[in-house]
Amino acid sequence: MISSESVFSFTLDYLAPVGAVMLLGLLGGKAARYLKLPKVSGYLLTGIVIGPSVLHLISTETVTSLAIINDLALGLIMFAIGGVFEIHHIRSVGRKILWLTIGQSVATFVLVTLALRFVGLHIYPALLLGTIAIATAPAAPLLVIREYEAKGDFTDTLVTIVATSNIVCILTFEFALSAVEISTHGTSLLYAVISPFYELGGSLLIGFAVGYVISWWEQHIDDQAELLMIIVAGIILVIGLANTFNLQPLFASLIMGAVTTNFSLMHRLVYIELRQVEQPLYIAFFVLAGASLHLDLLPGLGIAGVVYLVTRVAGKVIGVYSVSRWRHLTADIRKRLGLGMVVQAGVAIGLVETVNRSSTELSNVVTPIILATVLIYETVGPPIIRYVLIKAGDVEQGKL
Repeated sequence: MISSESVFSFTLDYLAPVGAVMLLGLLGGKAARYLKLPKVSGYLLTGIVIGPSVLHLISTETVTSLAIINDLALGLIMFAIGGVFEIHHIRSVGRKILWLTIGQSVATFVLVTLALRFVGLHIYPALLLGTIAIATAPAAPLLVIREYEAKGDFTDTLVTIVATSNIVCILTFEFALSAVEISTHGTSLLYAVISPFYELGGSLLIGFAVGYVISWWEQHIDDQAELLMIIVAGIILVIGLANTFNLQPLFASLIMGAVTTNFSLMHRLVYIELRQVEQPLYIAFFVLAGASLHLDLLPGLGIAGVVYLVTRVAGKVIGVYSVSRWRHLTADIRKRLGLGMVVQAGVAIGLVETVNRSSTELSNVVTPIILATVLIYETVGPPIIRYVLIKAGDVEQGKL
């Protein structure tokens, strides 16, 4: 017999929020499209509205419990981003990408770090924030490009520079954090030097090994469904192994994508097959990302937060503009590529979590600045990406 207490007091099964997130996100994406905004913006805004900051339909605990969706979606995104490192493509654009990556990375790091020091921030958090500023969220550019089916030199350059920027960010952050730990915690020099090589080298090894095995395996199958399962299972395996050994799962996923692209005989079919399963995950990922954004941090952003918000964008714009003038690149890249790299989220938040594990004192400074500015970057970023793609002429009129 069912008691009255059990009727009026119950807890939703954990799958119910997942279904609600996907359906509400889908509706938000359609509303955004109606308003001439990228669907990604609709997903994010839906998450903000239904999340803890506004309607509380999804609790912070629910967002945390669904972290596996974020891990898998980011793994798929980094796998897809790794696909730009096809050897023939890199040979044709390698020098241009190299200089653009160096230019915008150095300009962003130097400008953000010096500006934060100028307004009184201690050197250690300023250095870490300077390295984190290099990162550009790969998810939003990738989905906006796919939504509008953007094609052209500008789009290819944007996707590739996003990938290389995140690699540079992870590399510089690991060494910067090691240097900070030597100065603040008395960490041994040997450990501080070995630790970044362990994290990055281990991630590279895992991503390469799984990608190579999958590339070999696919040559012995003739079922597309099996191919799809192998890829998804491989990404989950890479993320799980990286987390187990305290490595960089996003870097490992990117390496897996790069290896698969270069060794797989059916790599183009791989990405086509992934499109069949990734869209629901991406919707859930962005809705949950919106729900995890902290509106309450905005009023307390402070002068350091405002400086980070402005100088990070200025660094990317100045760096790209300077290199483009020097290397005589196209006007579209010179004027618009820096703005296309505004959005920041997954990689930056992942590095913040690393800071949280390292030092409470540093975390108290770095975390609120990154989380508050991510809210702004994620909100304004997708429409800006749409704008620069259209202005660059990489979006057909019928796709708008």
